[in-house]
Amino acid sequence: SPAALPFYALLSVGRMLAAYGLSLVFALAYARAAAASRRAERLMLPALDILQSVPILSFFPAAVLAATALFPGSLLGPELAAVLLIFTSQAWNLAFSFYGSLITLPRELQEAAAVFRLNFYLRFTRLELSFGLIPLILNSVMSWANGWFFLMAAEQFGMGARSFRLPGLGAYLRAAADAGDVGALGLGLLTLIAVVVLIDQLLWRPLLNWADRFRYEQAGG
Repeated sequence: SPAALPFYALLSVGRMLAAYGLSLVFALAYARAAAASRRAERLMLPALDILQSVPILSFFPAAVLAATALFPGSLLGPELAAVLLIFTSQAWNLAFSFYGSLITLPRELQEAAAVFRLNFYLRFTRLELSFGLIPLILNSVMSWANGWFFLMAAEQFGMGARSFRLPGLGAYLRAAADAGDVGALGLGLLTLIAVVVLIDQLLWRPLLNWADRFRYEQAGG
């Protein structure tokens, strides 16, 4: 039913937001810990590189079964597995982005932070996060693009005779395709495109315009 599309779109966006929130917290903490210690960096960066190279869909069935076993007879298990799948498509990109910003902080800015005796919180918010904000937002757009693909896969997942479908745009598109309903399939795709465009126009572009004030450039004139 076309009437289900707005609610399904909200559910899909909600899963994306939950996964992105987890990814962002993980990325900031992981990158900060790796950049703070050379010893930690030697372990954490290769581990992050290995984790991002693991095919995400290969462990998703195991994650779904484990989460379903924890919450039998409930959609909470598949929901958690779906958020985990999207998280693994977003987190690594954000972590590498913020780490790259931390290790390229200009020396004069670091010296200014030392002169003003900024504590950990102020140094992180006023210097490190501000300096890395623009690349973090740009990589967030890329992470969301990855997340849409894996969201569609997570919402329409099935294994043998068992179905773990979640109410959302992915399940709607799968049901329309299974039924051979070209009209419903077209409406589902149009809704997905509309959601992506709206998020770009209402969230990412205003964020990028706002973050431009944090651009650090050394230019004459």
